[in-house]
Amino acid sequence: MTGIARFLAIALGVYALVNAYLLRRAFQGLAGLGPRGTSAAVLLLLWALAFPVGRIAERTLPWTGFSRFLVMAGSVYLGVMATSVFLFLASDLALALGRLFPALPLLGHRGPTPPGLRRTVLAAVAILTALIVTAGTLNSLFPRVRTATVRLRGLEGPAIRVILFSDLHMGPIVGNGRVRSLVERVNSLSPDLVLLVGDLVDEDVSRLAEERMAEALGKLSPRLGSFAVTGNHEYYAGEPEAVSYLESAGIRVLRDEAVVVENRLLLVGRKDLTASRFGEKRLPLEEILRETRKNLPVLVMDHQPGNLAEAESAGVDLQVSGHTHNGQLFPFNLVASRVHGIARGWETRGKTRFLVSSGVGTWGPPMRTSAAPEIWVLTLESGPAP
Repeated sequence: MTGIARFLAIALGVYALVNAYLLRRAFQGLAGLGPRGTSAAVLLLLWALAFPVGRIAERTLPWTGFSRFLVMAGSVYLGVMATSVFLFLASDLALALGRLFPALPLLGHRGPTPPGLRRTVLAAVAILTALIVTAGTLNSLFPRVRTATVRLRGLEGPAIRVILFSDLHMGPIVGNGRVRSLVERVNSLSPDLVLLVGDLVDEDVSRLAEERMAEALGKLSPRLGSFAVTGNHEYYAGEPEAVSYLESAGIRVLRDEAVVVENRLLLVGRKDLTASRFGEKRLPLEEILRETRKNLPVLVMDHQPGNLAEAESAGVDLQVSGHTHNGQLFPFNLVASRVHGIARGWETRGKTRFLVSSGVGTWGPPMRTSAAPEIWVLTLESGPAP
């Protein structure tokens, strides 16, 4: 079994187990409601099937309204599932306490949980889930602008204004309108340099071409150009096709390459760590730097913040990354830093500063409950690092 097949098998297995638990709890709450309860149970089951069926449909059927509807419905359900499972687990704990302490107000009971109490729990979980999902959806639509001044030893001349964002995930959820709005906002920030730090596409480049997203992305207008690196989703989409598509928008994709910007800054773009799973070699950072000028400050773009020690050892001044989404949904942000080293924000190790963005788009659920989408404005100035 290949690595991708193994991952899919595990993901589908987890999806099935989580939904078996959720549907059991929902069906318990709907029991005794007659035809209304049966109809609600059937609709909930179909909604749970929408995500896997939609992902199959988008690859095997024409990209019609039906395929798009399934993908959208399934993506929303992922957020509902990820939110409600923790609410149901909390309610099970509360019901267990009510069984231990029958005198407990509202929750106290003896023996099996009464149907009325099950329905109350289901209603409470449904209302809370709806509120959280609505808030998270609204939160995902409005990127915040974060600003920082970064002093780079050896940077000559005036400050360089860098705008960066990551994890746009152009596709069924983040469409042409969202991309146009983002580009307009970035241009309004008067960038000298735009850095796009991976996962710009979601999975299928042909869908992006149909919606002319390259045309929208191509309206970025920084004085010194737009540069990008690949993320894991560029590889899932087909790395050659994804890179070609981005370059058709006038964006230069750096794949283990370095370029000198205005004879003042060395910009390095790394292949994503996923490259090795697709039979590509990722060059050591020291090897990339060996062939370039060493008297310039070094800014590295690396989509995943997975090998921070390499950048620190190579004497990189600043590394920018994305990928983590800071978990995207609560409470996954609580484990994101353990998985990725840095889940969001700034960290200094030795002489190297690291910035990890929580990203500007969404993957899967079109919502964010653990971090707002963000665009970073970095003012690079001459001076000793803090």
